[in-house]
Amino acid sequence: MVENIKKPMMYYAVSVFIGCLSAFMLYQNLIIGAVIAASFFTIFFFTIDRNFFIINIIFFLMGIFSFMMYFNLKVPNHIEVRVDDKKGYYYQGNYKGRKLMLSGKIKDIKEGEKLDVYGKFESNKDYPRGIIGKYDIEKYVRGKNDFIYYLYDVKRNIYVQFKEILGEEKSAIIMALCYGDTEYLSMSQKSKFQQLGVVHAVSVSGFHMAIIYKVLEGLIGLKLSILVCFIYILFTGIQASTVRAFIMIFIFKFSKLVFKNYDSMSSLSFSALILLLIKPYYIMDIGFMLSFLATIGILLYYKKILRFLYKLPEILGESLSITLSSQIFSMPYIAFTIQSFSGGFIIGNVLLLPMYSVLVILGNIALLCCSIKPVFQFLNFGINFILTAVEGANYLILKVCPAVTLLGYLDGIAFILIYMSFVFYRHGYKKFKYLPVFVLLTMVCSSYSFVPQVYYTKFLNGEAVIIKYKMDSTMICNYDQSSAKKVISIKEEMGVNKIITNPQNSSLIKLNSGLCVQVIPYYKNKSINLAFLDRDTKLIFINSDVKKDDIAAFNADSITKLPARDMSNNSFKNTDYTSENKYNLYVIMFNRVFNMY
Repeated sequence: MVENIKKPMMYYAVSVFIGCLSAFMLYQNLIIGAVIAASFFTIFFFTIDRNFFIINIIFFLMGIFSFMMYFNLKVPNHIEVRVDDKKGYYYQGNYKGRKLMLSGKIKDIKEGEKLDVYGKFESNKDYPRGIIGKYDIEKYVRGKNDFIYYLYDVKRNIYVQFKEILGEEKSAIIMALCYGDTEYLSMSQKSKFQQLGVVHAVSVSGFHMAIIYKVLEGLIGLKLSILVCFIYILFTGIQASTVRAFIMIFIFKFSKLVFKNYDSMSSLSFSALILLLIKPYYIMDIGFMLSFLATIGILLYYKKILRFLYKLPEILGESLSITLSSQIFSMPYIAFTIQSFSGGFIIGNVLLLPMYSVLVILGNIALLCCSIKPVFQFLNFGINFILTAVEGANYLILKVCPAVTLLGYLDGIAFILIYMSFVFYRHGYKKFKYLPVFVLLTMVCSSYSFVPQVYYTKFLNGEAVIIKYKMDSTMICNYDQSSAKKVISIKEEMGVNKIITNPQNSSLIKLNSGLCVQVIPYYKNKSINLAFLDRDTKLIFINSDVKKDDIAAFNADSITKLPARDMSNNSFKNTDYTSENKYNLYVIMFNRVFNMY
């Protein structure tokens, strides 16, 4: 019977999730979608009783219905739309809870405005972002400014006030940290946050909601603090993680009022169910998934890790427990999606989050007092002092913090296998204790290059040579500013930990693996021509249009020509390399070069 099922809300949330996922996959691949749905029916049919199975099927169908209703809305030529956000050359609007790309006559519109627009809608679904299509505006009439518009207006004005006192860089950090507005952050700032492993601190999350509610409850009581937190959610853009945290806090406090037991996993499941029924595209939203996976890890393993760290000071133990437990389920997901990991996340979270917490409090108090100039300036003095301390801490941490490393699908599978071995071991299958050792050895062997490997790739206005040997991966490249994103893409894809850009001719480069590479001068082209030096051996890689006689002075043991590149019109012979990275692989063995592909 249903009442005998422990935590039924978890089943309902999973049913809705699988329903949304099945609907999405049915649009992408009919067979895969059918397999997912059939697997769900089979597993639930044989594991739960019939009445509860029927209830879960209803929730499953609700997930499918929600997804289809969201993405199959008819949009007429005359609509009322809310301008949500600016995305480069276009704006993003909200129509009946759906996202639209707004283009056309949008020059003077502002974020937060309500517009009465006339135009044409083109269905162009972007499932991961929840966009149902593009609306080309031919003309519009501004609607009456409402509460939501004034919230956007307050956010614009508060940035101007912070900028006058703190400057551009520090104001950008406060806007991201306190109000979830990352628009003003530079690429350099975002890169630092990523390397420090504290990206979640600069995108409004449950971390912010927990801090703000705790402070508000102590000052203004339960009911008013709930109301203010709801307004804060609207102010910060209704992020999935903040809504999740708000629902859990609300249920927890309500359970106390009605003298009912509170179950955190059921509360988390209920918040997931609500969010997926309203925004079914969240099944593909990285922020949504990471928020829930991190929370599940904390709920299941926080106390267990804390008991293991009992010898540490209480504050340090709690901070480490939250940091480590939040990574247990989120790490495999990161390996399959973002595919980058900061090795300094423990240091960053333990040392920086306390200071960020103070900044969140001061930043939001400053928001409330922005019209009282002396108080606002005094608060900015404190904010500036803490930001300066944070900058110093960032500098020191980045000195010892390892670079952001690449995670691949194999790493994700390895994390899952290690976790499964732990679960099986806890359930009495003692032999599974050897599985993590086997997995870790396999990962080390897969990342270790026993012989030098040379990858060559070319792209518009540039080319790159990646040398992998032992645990080192170095990229030597030449490119102009227009190809900077392509270089970053190659770096992330190949797991490069060192980049040498536009090297000078005849320069000698010593790699961490012990190899030496010399750049061969050849002034008739701008290609990368390299000589690998290993004791008395010289192995040369040259571009196809370089004549061997011109490099005879190097007395090479082996000369390998790289694929041709037509420099006359910036196009490539035979293959288009602009859409994706394609590599030629050469392996050096026994002082000879072997072309693998």
